[in-house]
Amino acid sequence: MIVRATFRAMGYAVTAPRGGAPRARPAGAGVYSGWIGPDGRVEQAPGTAIHVILLERFGEATKAEFFAKGAVWYVGATDHVSLELAGNHPVALTNAIDTLARRWADTAQVDVEFLTSPEFMRASSAEIRQALGRRLHGEG
Repeated sequence: MIVRATFRAMGYAVTAPRGGAPRARPAGAGVYSGWIGPDGRVEQAPGTAIHVILLERFGEATKAEFFAKGAVWYVGATDHVSLELAGNHPVALTNAIDTLARRWADTAQVDVEFLTSPEFMRASSAEIRQALGRRLHGEG
């Protein structure tokens, strides 16, 4: 986590799990980040910072409150997207599946990190949608 934070502070998007060897790309290389809100709305901005201004657009004061309602934070680039979920909140799982299908259906590499547990998934968009669907329906 410290390595990821260091790379982010240096202006890079980090695409590695906790404790993994980070793969970094310059933040100016088409990298963007944002939130998938509990209402399914997507807000984004250039770079990889957790954007407080985007929280305000959703009417939220803190990240913790937003995650508790089922928000998902993401970092994306042309060929890769990373999603961070607080846990197995049904709203977060549903919105992540829907957004992957709408925005990133053909993305070859998707990372999903569950912040409340040391769990990490990396697969294609279709495989991630299936895995999140199984979680949503209590099958896995």
